[in-house]
Amino acid sequence: MSTIVLKFGGSVLLDELHVRAAAEEVARFVRDGQRVIAVVSALEGTTDALLQRARAYSPKPHEFATALLLATGELTSTALLGLALDTLGVRVETLDASGVGLRTAGDPLDSSPTSLDTHAVREALTRVRAIVVPGFVGKDDHNRTTLLGRGGSDLTALFIAQQLGAACRLVKDVDGLYEWDPAKPGPEPRRFASLSWQGALDLDGTIVQHKAVRWARDHRLAFEVGSLGATHVTRVGDLDPEFAREAEPVHAA
Repeated sequence: MSTIVLKFGGSVLLDELHVRAAAEEVARFVRDGQRVIAVVSALEGTTDALLQRARAYSPKPHEFATALLLATGELTSTALLGLALDTLGVRVETLDASGVGLRTAGDPLDSSPTSLDTHAVREALTRVRAIVVPGFVGKDDHNRTTLLGRGGSDLTALFIAQQLGAACRLVKDVDGLYEWDPAKPGPEPRRFASLSWQGALDLDGTIVQHKAVRWARDHRLAFEVGSLGATHVTRVGDLDPEFAREAEPVHAA
């Protein structure tokens, strides 16, 4: 049975109704016979609100205290998605950064992942069909909470996938990567069916964290970018750029 890492960002997890939609997406992959590691961001706007609270105490708040405060957003999403999956009848476990042994090094607010307790993750997947893990959050060698930089849930998902040899899909509010932001006025951009890591880095970085793409490039890790229910995605890796055909269906029936 194969394993896939699905990452759900704040642009997808707008509120608790959208958390339920993310749960349906996880359940879809489980029904297809896969085991799923769901990596989640905080609900949209939560991180900024928490950062504002931290800055109410000081214009340069204590870094580790700030990391601990901001991590509560991802932990809340982890718990909510676990609850939603349980109501769908999906066997699930919710694990924090300590539970999966995700260790980091560097700046407490912009760390890099260094190791994962792959045995703990694989053992959990023998008990259940899905586990939910907070993105963005890790632990340093002193067991202090650290963060992987803004947009760091992308890096969490890619790192876990690489450590486990699993597939990875970054689930976004758009159905892949485009020549430019499709929300901007002007000509309609084309969607990429495939793109190199450098090609993804040449985009503006609003869809996928550039730090995460650089990490994937350096570790030769291919991944996908798509939306909820997508059957066609943008594949990023050691690939030539190719545009999607306009007639491609985008969502599963």
